[in-house]
Amino acid sequence: MSTSALSNRNFAIYFTGTLIVLHGLWIYRLTISWLAWELTNSVFMVGVVSFCQFSPGIILGPVFGAAADRYDLVKMAMFIHCGMMAISLTLAAITGLDSLTIEVLASFALLQGMMGGAYTPTRLSLITQLVPRDLFASATGYLAIAFNLSRFAGPGLAGLIITLLGAAWAFSFFALLVVPAVISLLIVELLPRTSHAREDSHIFTDLKDGLKYALHHPVIRWLLVLVGTNGILARGVLELLPAITEIMFGGGSAEFAILTSAAGGGAIIASFAITRTQDPNLLLRLAPFAALCSSALLFLLGMNNIYWVGLIIIAGLGGFCTLCGISVQALLQLEVEDEFRGRVLGLWGVFAIGATATGGFLMGGVARATSISATAISASILLSILAFLLGVTLSRGNKAR
Repeated sequence: MSTSALSNRNFAIYFTGTLIVLHGLWIYRLTISWLAWELTNSVFMVGVVSFCQFSPGIILGPVFGAAADRYDLVKMAMFIHCGMMAISLTLAAITGLDSLTIEVLASFALLQGMMGGAYTPTRLSLITQLVPRDLFASATGYLAIAFNLSRFAGPGLAGLIITLLGAAWAFSFFALLVVPAVISLLIVELLPRTSHAREDSHIFTDLKDGLKYALHHPVIRWLLVLVGTNGILARGVLELLPAITEIMFGGGSAEFAILTSAAGGGAIIASFAITRTQDPNLLLRLAPFAALCSSALLFLLGMNNIYWVGLIIIAGLGGFCTLCGISVQALLQLEVEDEFRGRVLGLWGVFAIGATATGGFLMGGVARATSISATAISASILLSILAFLLGVTLSRGNKAR
């Protein structure tokens, strides 16, 4: 019997549609950011529009997760995809008619951010209706590959389309890329869903129950803390990559692009590693180990100013940060009870995405007050201590069950 989720017909179809639409989503996000700069020439407004794109997923992630537990996942995914298509086509028309303002752009960024925030727990929860339990970890790894491949290639495609055809066509192209994902949802054969949220309960009651479940679970609560810790300290330093390129390595835009690609390449390799892992005990050891490896690489980064050495370090850091995050995500898929799956995966999104955004802000502040090298070394020491303690705590929690 194959251990690869791609050998499963349903998942292979779903993976293909997801890979295509994620490329479109990155094209949309980069086009939005580019237009924010063109309209205002303000770094602050670019940040505001970026916040509009990502804040709904951070703030409302558990609510979206509760909805994924309560409602039919395929219908919910279809609604999200159609919503994305309608938003992007409307924005394409407004842009093409030269009627776009920064206020309109921010509003559409917020709308698409809400769709994207709801998409994450829905997309991940659908795994359980596509493959048997022994392929959950493999399917999680492949969805991570889809995300990282799109993050790697999407910005380049966006730049090409904007340069050759214009921003309006970039939005239209995203709408076109949604179509294969919709078709994939129509032709997959779903496994029965074993349980649902209570029909007589309120969605906010479901949310409260989900938070209580995660908080009191002996493993899940610490997995969320681990991914949050790794996000703030390791991914937070990676968010400083533009400054690292110039200040530590004396590089420019070309060197920054290469370092960014190296981090993305490391993330893709790490995602492939998870596709062949089905043992929960191995994943439980792998997640804190990856965080410890990230801490070691942070220390080396802080001690280094040679570009080619930094290239290797950044590639490794991108890989181990992803390995930690995807290991935790796979473990959550295996640990959580079906009725709480969407809510817990929504919390994963909050901790994973929110921690990265918070980490970039905090690490940037520390670097401004001290130096990037000192920030990387300090983050390394703190992460090594916390990763070790969380690894021990997770091991004890697993044995105590």
